[in-house]
Amino acid sequence: MVSASYTKLEKELEALKPGHATLPCVDAWTIKDLLAVRAWWTEHVVDWIEAGPTAALELPAAGYRWSETPRLNAAIVKECGAESYESLRKRLTRGVERVLATIDALDDRALLEVGVFGWAGKWPIARWISINTARQYTTARTYVRRAVRSGDFGK
Repeated sequence: MVSASYTKLEKELEALKPGHATLPCVDAWTIKDLLAVRAWWTEHVVDWIEAGPTAALELPAAGYRWSETPRLNAAIVKECGAESYESLRKRLTRGVERVLATIDALDDRALLEVGVFGWAGKWPIARWISINTARQYTTARTYVRRAVRSGDFGK
């Protein structure tokens, strides 16, 4: 699922023309901003898993509660403001590669059973991966397509 949804998103990104990265796509975010957020979540879900089943993690990030993800996402966009669109695409690609390697390294029990990773609460790791990667890539693809359709194609 991760690979398929990312491949579809990647096709959309490949088709972008120079300047499309600055098109607004969701709320006040540009396509570039959207990639920054998607790269961050991709990287961090792997970081959480790599921390181990008994790690005491402050999720989703230090100083943020789950109810504050909009504030966290805004901080991610701000932090990545100077990073190039190309760099963010590379980060996302590397993150997806890490996710796939992580999935391959875990056995079915670790991926699918609730309680293996204590910090994951009532969800199996497979769901954490899906929510923070594949589902986000699917929505990102929708936002990118909409931005391009309504944007300036001459850029």
